[in-house]
Amino acid sequence: MENIKINQILNQILIEKYYEVLKRKQMGLYFKPFWNRTPINFKNYLLKENFVIIAEIKRASPLNNSFREDFNPLILAKAYEKGGAKAISVITEEKFFKGSLEYLASIRTETKLPLLRKDFIFDPIQIEEAKAFGADIVLLISSILKEDELSELIKYTKKLNLSSLVEIHDEEDLEKALKAGAEIIGINNRNLSTLKVNIEQSLKIFPLIPKHIPVIAESGYNKTEEIKKIKEMGFKGVLIGTSLVKSLDPEKKLREFLEALR
Repeated sequence: MENIKINQILNQILIEKYYEVLKRKQMGLYFKPFWNRTPINFKNYLLKENFVIIAEIKRASPLNNSFREDFNPLILAKAYEKGGAKAISVITEEKFFKGSLEYLASIRTETKLPLLRKDFIFDPIQIEEAKAFGADIVLLISSILKEDELSELIKYTKKLNLSSLVEIHDEEDLEKALKAGAEIIGINNRNLSTLKVNIEQSLKIFPLIPKHIPVIAESGYNKTEEIKKIKEMGFKGVLIGTSLVKSLDPEKKLREFLEALR
């Protein structure tokens, strides 16, 4: 793992995650309810779709103790699907984001949409967990991985017939992702050093990415004109979390986004 550019809070998350992974390796992975399920190839899915909204399910963050009092992952997932989301992101990190692999598995029982496991992944066993609990896609964060580590995780993800969304934050991350063999790239607008969001970051990085690689914009989107702009630029999708989770009516908010894109 690399942690050169990241905030102290995120560094603490990675330390805790390291020990969590050690415990998983000691216990083994025996509960595999969706291991034999055929995952959706997310790159092919993106290329077929005009533009996708990936709606995120998250309970909390290190900066926000709770996004909504009536948090229920299944109700949110159903609202997202009714609202027109084309994929769902599920944060599974437990201590700091209050997520769970159980959320992922329960949502899989309720939807056929592609599911993204969003977590701090640096070990193959976490990819096995993702497959076992019903994910189609895993998030791999370029900033916290060395090039050879990222490359091996991308290969292992493909070996398990899952897709990887390689998240980048700047040009250095992009270079690493391309060398490692990334097939789908997400540009996160959040600076990992300051944790501040600047949606101009995606617009700055996007022209540097080869045209054959589908690109997803991440973090900070809550206005229809912002989403319309990235679609017109050629992004294949956007990941929206906080503004949907905090909305009084997530289904309605999604419909408004999609209506503006038509």
